[in-house]
Amino acid sequence: MSEHNTVAPVPLGSLNPKLPPRLPSVPLKIWKPREGQIPSPKPQNYVSTLEEILQPTPDVRLFRLTLDGYGEIIPFVAGQFIQMLCPLPDKENPGKTKKIIRSYSIASPPEEKRFLEFCIKLVLDGAFTPTLWDMCIGDKLEIRGPYGKFIVPEPVEHDLVFIAAGTGIAPFWGMIYHLLKSAKVKQNVVLVFGLRYEEDVLYEQEFKQLAAEHPNFVPVFTLSRPRAPEKWWGERGYVQTLLAKYVKDPANTKAYICGLTPMIEQSVEQLKIMGIDNERIHYERYD
Repeated sequence: MSEHNTVAPVPLGSLNPKLPPRLPSVPLKIWKPREGQIPSPKPQNYVSTLEEILQPTPDVRLFRLTLDGYGEIIPFVAGQFIQMLCPLPDKENPGKTKKIIRSYSIASPPEEKRFLEFCIKLVLDGAFTPTLWDMCIGDKLEIRGPYGKFIVPEPVEHDLVFIAAGTGIAPFWGMIYHLLKSAKVKQNVVLVFGLRYEEDVLYEQEFKQLAAEHPNFVPVFTLSRPRAPEKWWGERGYVQTLLAKYVKDPANTKAYICGLTPMIEQSVEQLKIMGIDNERIHYERYD
């Protein structure tokens, strides 16, 4: 029997072999009180310092920033975003740089005063995230904000469903934490969070802990392409296919959606079929 050379199949999605190696495992930063004034809630420019980088999945990192000269982070409303300004070489003017601007939802809740956390996926051929991936602890980054109206008005008088895919989860971690902890929302709160593979799951333990502390909160994790279906503990399929199962009272529910346009459009269509009209559907696009 002759032998043939076999080539292992290239992993898909978040295990792309072109991804840079994972960050080495290090102890979490010990945060000490910082001196400085309190920032204004009005949008303005800041110089920030990259204080900590975590890597929960192969292609997503959590970047934690502090503000130079300030004792706390920007006051903001859960769901808002900031803009990062990054100088890059200007291809049209050799020897000069230009700033590109990218907007990112603040992932940490407003109750977290020590740092601003951002949940960002590496885009290998992107203009900004490869530069961000090359940054080190202590590097400086110009930011401005906060901005945005993708927020949940208080007091909350409806059940809530949050629908996310991939890093579209970023604003929802802070939003849901705030609503349950500080706003003390008693209505039903459901999160339907879709990903491709097991290794893509973000904020799993954080959401499970919230659910353990707040019986009115149900986090639903679903995979569209589980690698080991027999071992996967969550749901299977796309988020829009699970809404009817988990939204118990559509007539009394507001929906918040964050992710790429196709997912948003399909989720909106399903919500309307269920009887949730446009006035109770809010979304933020990540493309």
